[in-house]
Amino acid sequence: MAEDKDSRTEQPTDKRRKDARKKGQVAKSQELNSFIILATATVFFTYATFHTYQLIMELWQEIFANAAEYPINVYSLQYLIKGLEEKLAWIFLPFMLCMAAVGVYINYWQNDGWLFSWEPLHLKWGKINPITGAKRFIGKEGVVNLAKSLAKLLVIGIAVWVALKDELETLPLLMELPLEQSFQVLGNEAFVLFMRALAALAVIAFADYSYQKWRYVDNMKMTKQEVKDEHKQTEGDPRIKGRIRNKQYEMHRARMMGSIPEAEVIITNPTHLSIALRYDRLRDPAPVVVAKGAGFIALKIREIAKEHNIVMVEDKPLAQTLFKHVDIGETIPDNLYKAVAETLAYVYRLKAKTL
Repeated sequence: MAEDKDSRTEQPTDKRRKDARKKGQVAKSQELNSFIILATATVFFTYATFHTYQLIMELWQEIFANAAEYPINVYSLQYLIKGLEEKLAWIFLPFMLCMAAVGVYINYWQNDGWLFSWEPLHLKWGKINPITGAKRFIGKEGVVNLAKSLAKLLVIGIAVWVALKDELETLPLLMELPLEQSFQVLGNEAFVLFMRALAALAVIAFADYSYQKWRYVDNMKMTKQEVKDEHKQTEGDPRIKGRIRNKQYEMHRARMMGSIPEAEVIITNPTHLSIALRYDRLRDPAPVVVAKGAGFIALKIREIAKEHNIVMVEDKPLAQTLFKHVDIGETIPDNLYKAVAETLAYVYRLKAKTL
């Protein structure tokens, strides 16, 4: 396993990342989720405490003020509980909706978009194997999780102690204050305590987020052979691609050679290049290059031209220009009209003398 890990030196490819994402495997920090949700809850209650307090007090006043009017039986108790549930639901509904929205958004953000996968729900016997489970607890992952838990306890414990050590002497004095004022003091102390705990959790959450990102990429690394194999799967075997290209070239050359009998003239240079020009007044707006080639292909074009009694004209500048700038199937450019027209006129004169 160590050798296998050491051999994984290549960064994961886009295909490997996409395949892992389809299986529901993404870099995700539960510590960051917990921190964001707790921070949202703290902010929510900071700004909604007074409103929530007023609603709860009104609810208790209504219950105790009308308690004598309710007959003592099962039906009245059910009615009272139902009314209590409805009012509590309206009190805490905004909070629950806020938490749900934040929970959805933070997962959407960490997953880089919507992620739906049934792969994690598939039953895998390796996950319920006690030996495999024990390895997770005592292995590297277990050590890291234990270290995170101890770090949270230590950091939050220190933050709570720092927040409370100066207030321990004043807390007994709250018994001498009115109830409402005592709640205000306790609320302020709780707010300070939560803010310090959140600051500590923020450090742990973002450290864990960075670690999860690094761990995800590290686990996704590939060997050089895996990269080569993936490249073959996506791009195809180079040998097969080479055979396909050769076959395509042969088919293209065969079509080109089959078009040479339609040519009016073969422009040569004088031995290295051959360009076949067709000009059919009924379908061609201008002369068209139907075949061209250099070296062996040029010789082959001349052989076919001789078999079909096609005139060959030696014109080195024109042959080089046509070969470099005009592809097969294209008409000649405007700047070559005069030179090609003179060549065709020469060809037509030769054919007229022959007739």
